[in-house]
Amino acid sequence: MSKRKRVVLPLNDKVKIIKSIKNGESGSKLAQIYGVGTSTISDIKKNSDAIMKFTCALEKEDGSSQRKVMKKSQNEILENAVYTWFLQKRACGQPISGPLLCEKALDFNQKLGGDNSFKASCGWLARFKSRHGIRELEIQGKKLSANVASANSFVDELKEFLDEKEYDFDFVYNADETGLNWKALPSRSLASHRENAAPGHKVSKDRVTVMVCANANGTHRLPLLLIGKSKNPRCFKNVKIPLTYANQKKAWMNTDIFLTWYENTFIPEVKKFQKDVGKEGDVLLLLDNAPTHPSAETLNRENGKFTVKFLPPNVTSILQPMDQSIIETLKRLYRKQLLRRLLTTKDSEIETTLKFFKETNLKDCCYMLILTDEEIIEDLNNNEREDEEDTETGEVCQVPSHAEAFEALDIDFKWFERQDVSDPIQLLQLKRIRDLAAMKRNDSLRQRPITSYFQPKF
Repeated sequence: MSKRKRVVLPLNDKVKIIKSIKNGESGSKLAQIYGVGTSTISDIKKNSDAIMKFTCALEKEDGSSQRKVMKKSQNEILENAVYTWFLQKRACGQPISGPLLCEKALDFNQKLGGDNSFKASCGWLARFKSRHGIRELEIQGKKLSANVASANSFVDELKEFLDEKEYDFDFVYNADETGLNWKALPSRSLASHRENAAPGHKVSKDRVTVMVCANANGTHRLPLLLIGKSKNPRCFKNVKIPLTYANQKKAWMNTDIFLTWYENTFIPEVKKFQKDVGKEGDVLLLLDNAPTHPSAETLNRENGKFTVKFLPPNVTSILQPMDQSIIETLKRLYRKQLLRRLLTTKDSEIETTLKFFKETNLKDCCYMLILTDEEIIEDLNNNEREDEEDTETGEVCQVPSHAEAFEALDIDFKWFERQDVSDPIQLLQLKRIRDLAAMKRNDSLRQRPITSYFQPKF
């Protein structure tokens, strides 16, 4: 006789079994219906009071009846804090992504003096969503087709070309453009199981084009090229932005913009890099065959020292180096910075998202595009080490409030970005400190004590 497969029933089935038992159904019949042993039915009957109490509590807090066990979170206070925050944001229509939820969990854990080993991992997120019946809505996407045969042929051709010319990979570059809806919030959000849809604001269609360029070894990343619609954006007035800006009426790339970038940014930046590393050699730039790119004959310069080679049609998804997760990562990091900026908007504002759209400008887009958190932190740590020797213990001074700190930092930022000596990394450091002050200011504005939200539900 074959061994019966172990079946773990969800709580809603257990509730049905308890009700059926009360109505006089036999345990053997119920065991046959649900594909379990009679001992399982007996256990459910014995624990009926605990099961019903736990299920009722789940319904009150909008939890998932598809759960199969009654195990609670190891840290109920943190669990209740994150879930309360999640419900508040969803009630306002704010989209919540998994990474954003994890980051808020880390933030709450720090404020509550929680375990330093807590990482808000993917496993924690999956269990949290399962416990509360949270799922994702509005999944969208599309696939790209690629000419595999043409791609394979080009790979062999390029390898032969590189070997023949003896190119140094430090001087083999690739550039590619991508569209960026720079104000668009996520089109999908985590939602409780009782939400049939995730209503939100009208999708922002503010779009720019970003061109990314770097060498094959990853040792040289050129300044980003940002293409917007406005010739002279008001937010750029008297401000030193940390990238190259161009304009076109539809914010698209065209031949003139590319040629200007090639002559005034690409060639000078590569020559500067060669001087810095103390090496010389021919330079190769790989491009896709978009009609907005000038011909190879137009771009080849300095007696072949700067050469351009085009990829075949329909091979971007498998051959374009920048399309192998680099541009995707750039957009993900940008979206992360955008959502962090949304978190710094005052919770006391009724129309938080609309206020966010109004206050975010193209200058903010520039800052959010250029550096990752790790690069900013690394540079901050380096500066901190340099200043350690000069640090001395002095008299304790009165600590400014979070609101006062934010106002002062905001003034400092507006002043420093207009100075000729300002540096992109320094600007970003100052911006992140200002944003931190904004978040702490918002937390202090909440009149209700945060601990009042964390009372155990059962």
